[in-house]
Amino acid sequence: MVKFYILQDNHIVIKTLQAVEANIDKSSIVWVDLFSPSADELKLIAQHYCVEFPTSNEREEIEMSSRYWEDHNSITINAYFFIAFFFVQTTKKPYNETVTFIVQDNILFTLRYAELKTFDEMEKRILARAKEFMNCLDIMIQIFDIRVDADADILEYATKEINNLRQSLFSENDKFSDDILRKIATAQEFNLRIQETVLDKRRIVTALQKSNKISVSLKEELIVISKDINSLIEFTNINQNSLDNIQNLFLGQVNIEQNKIIKIFTVASVALMPPTLIASVYGMNFHFIPELNWHFGYLYSIGLMLTSAAIPLGYFRKRGWL
Repeated sequence: MVKFYILQDNHIVIKTLQAVEANIDKSSIVWVDLFSPSADELKLIAQHYCVEFPTSNEREEIEMSSRYWEDHNSITINAYFFIAFFFVQTTKKPYNETVTFIVQDNILFTLRYAELKTFDEMEKRILARAKEFMNCLDIMIQIFDIRVDADADILEYATKEINNLRQSLFSENDKFSDDILRKIATAQEFNLRIQETVLDKRRIVTALQKSNKISVSLKEELIVISKDINSLIEFTNINQNSLDNIQNLFLGQVNIEQNKIIKIFTVASVALMPPTLIASVYGMNFHFIPELNWHFGYLYSIGLMLTSAAIPLGYFRKRGWL
C-alpha cells in the first residue's frame, strides 16, 4: 500500500497511488508512505520521483554509514523500530524492524514492511493539526518523537515485569521452578532488543543535529528527543544489571539446593558405611566365626549395625548438618 499525504488549502489529504494523477504538483506532496509495497509499486515511485531506495541487505547493515547518509540533495536513514510481543507465552520473539526514511525534494518517503502504530498515530496528528506538519522534516522528526515515547512505554512495561520476576524468584512456590530461567532469558532478549533500538535512534538523532538541512527550531526539538533517548538508555542499563543480578541469585539458589541434596547423600553414605562393614564381616564364608552358633548372634549384629549408623548421624546432627 502506498499513501500520499498532499497539502491542499492548508489541509492535508490522503490519496492512494491509484488515485494520484500523473501530473500532480510534486511541491504539494509532503509525505509518501510505502507500506509493504509490491516490486512494481516500489519501482514506479523510484522512477517517477528519482528516489533510490536501499536494498533489503543495505537496510539491515549495522555500520553507521549504512544507517544514515546525507548528500547535497537528500537524507537517507535506516532506523530500528521495536516490534514487541511482551512476555506472553508465544513462539514469536521481539525483534527490530528496519524502517527507511528518505528526505528528497521536500518530500518524505518512508519504506516499511511492518504495521506500526507510530505511523497510525502520525496520520491522526497530521489530519488533526495539518498546519504543524507542512514540512517533510517536521513529519520525520515527529515520527521519531512518537516512537521514542512508545519505546518509553515498552521499557516501563519491561521494568515492571523484571520486578515481578525478582519477586517470583523469592516466592516459595516458584523458587526453583524450571520456568524461571526461561523467563530470565526472555527478559534479557527483550531488554537487549529495546536497548539496540534506542542506541540506534541516538546515533540517528545525533547525526540529524549536525545536519545543515535541519532548522534551528527542529534542532531544539532534537535536543529534547536526545535527552529522552539518553534516559531510556540508562533504564536499559539498569534493567540489564537487574537481570544479571536475578540470574546470579537464581543460580546461587540452585547451587544451594544442589548442595543440600549432595549433603543428604553424603550423610547417608557415611552413616551406612559402618553397618555395611559389619554386614560384610559377618557375611564371610569362614567356618570358625565366634558368633556363628551364638543364639543372640543375629540380634547382636543388627544392634551393632544400628548403633554404628546412629553414631555418625548423631555427630552430624550435633554439628548442624541435619
